[in-house]
This record gives sequence, structure tokens and C-alpha cells, in this order.
Amino acid sequence: MGHWHAAAARRAGASLVAVVDPDRTRADRLGGETSHSGLGDALSTCRVDVVHVCTPVETHATLVRDALEAGSHVVVEKPLAVDEATTAALLELAAETRRLLVPVHQFLFQDGFRYLADRLSALGTIVDVGLVAATAGSDVTGAAPDTLVDEILPHPLALFERLLPASIAGRWSARRPAPGELRASAAYGETTLWIAITTRGRPTRNELIVTGTAGTARLDLFHGFVVVQGGGVSRARKVAAPFLLGSSTVARAGLNATRRAIRRETAYPGLWRLIEETYAAVADGGEAPIPPAEAQAVAAARDAIIRASAG
Repeated sequence: MGHWHAAAARRAGASLVAVVDPDRTRADRLGGETSHSGLGDALSTCRVDVVHVCTPVETHATLVRDALEAGSHVVVEKPLAVDEATTAALLELAAETRRLLVPVHQFLFQDGFRYLADRLSALGTIVDVGLVAATAGSDVTGAAPDTLVDEILPHPLALFERLLPASIAGRWSARRPAPGELRASAAYGETTLWIAITTRGRPTRNELIVTGTAGTARLDLFHGFVVVQGGGVSRARKVAAPFLLGSSTVARAGLNATRRAIRRETAYPGLWRLIEETYAAVADGGEAPIPPAEAQAVAAARDAIIRASAG
């Protein structure tokens, strides 16, 4: 992820002044003469406006704290910290030092999600919001399946928190049917929320499905585009539905691929825009593109799901 963050930062107009990795060879490969084996060394020898933390979650608290205390703003890969209490302490430190602390919930900055969020009322009363993620990350990285699932969990929670009018940091039910499998659900007023994360299900997919009384939206989070189906009811619409969905998906996917090619956004759609908006807020003294209250709510809901699934 350090590679992708560096590329996005450069695209947003930043100068890369330091790359830190305890494996100096890897640091040299990405940073060349700017490489360091420790964050303290980098902060003491360079002026660092923004630190990007792309390390395992158990290292986040120390690195974020060191960066904030040195006067740097921080962009940190999700989860922001190992638990809600640590997240709250880091957000409090960021407020005290008047620095931005931004978790990488890049799905919020995809074209498809923004389109959906701006037109959510067109779906009518929202009755169901769910996310299904089938990942091969454990096969690729060797990460423990349940650890990987817990690291994916902030993504759906950030999407839910941004879409719903009330905080999602409430009561969740959850279970783990097998290692690398998580099913979680909660009810908020008239809306049911659900999450299905699997490290075994194939093909790989990452899809947000929002169902309302006037229509349904399907957001492809791998690619960043959304397809919306109207809610009209008739025999003809029932017969035509799979063909309309298929043609709409092809059209949206093609337009999205063209846009991403023009922007040279080859991976992690939404990441570049999140970093760009963060840097703009740093330059202007503005608010973080992900407010602290949202980051806190995501951490609280993640803790609740992990506790419930351990029962």
C-alpha cells in the first residue's frame, strides 16, 4: 500500500520527502535517497507535512502518535487502530495538536458512491443496506483469515455511516461460521444492515446493495461504479429485469473504465481523491474529508461486531 499511497500523493501535488521501512531494501526501492529505517529518524531530518501510515494495524497507535506529536498530519490505513478506545485517544490527540487524522476509507470517494449518496432519496425509504465481500487476500498475503476479515470490516461500516442519518455504533449481532467467514447484521429504524465477508467464496467480489421502496442500487466497489434499478412493478418489467440490469452494468462499467483510464487510476479507486481532498484541507486549514465522529463510529461498530462474533 505504501507504493499506491506514494503514487496518489504525487498525483495530488505532494513531494515525497521520506520513505520509512524497517526493511531498508524495500525503503530504498520506493524512496531511494529519501529512505529511512525508522519514523523518528525521518521526522527529525525532514520537514514532513503529512505522514502516511501503511503498516500492520498493531503498529498504528505508536506511529500515529509520534507523527502527530511531531506536528504532522496523518493519513492512516484502515483500521485506524486496534480498537475504539485507542482510536478515541488518537483522535483526541489530533484535536489537541490541531492536526488532521484521516483513516483510509477510500470507497467513500469513488464516483459510484458519491453518485449514490447524492441521489439516495430517489430510492425512496431505504429498507435494506448490505455488503458482500469475497476476498482472496489471505491466499495472496498469507494473512490469517480472521485477521483479514477484521481488517476489511471498516469498509462496509464507513459506507453505512455515511449513508445513514443516525450513527451505526449500536447493537450488532454477528457470527463466524468458519475461519475467514463473518456474518453481521443490525436494525436501525426501518433499515436492516448486513455484512457478509468471506475468504473462501468465489469469484472475488465487493458489492454494496442498497434497497429502497422505489428502487435498488448496486455499487461495484472493486471498480467504483453504481447501477440503479427503478422500482416499477409489472410482468413486462419482471421479464426484462435481467436484460436491463446486464445492459446497464456493461454501460456503466465501460464509462467508469474510460474515466479511470483518463485519470490513470489503475487501482484502489477513490484513494487518490481521498488524499487529494486531505491535502487540500491541510493547505486551507479545512476540515478532514472523513470527520472524527465518523471515524469514531466506525471503530465503535467494529468493536461491537468483533465482540458479538466471539460469543
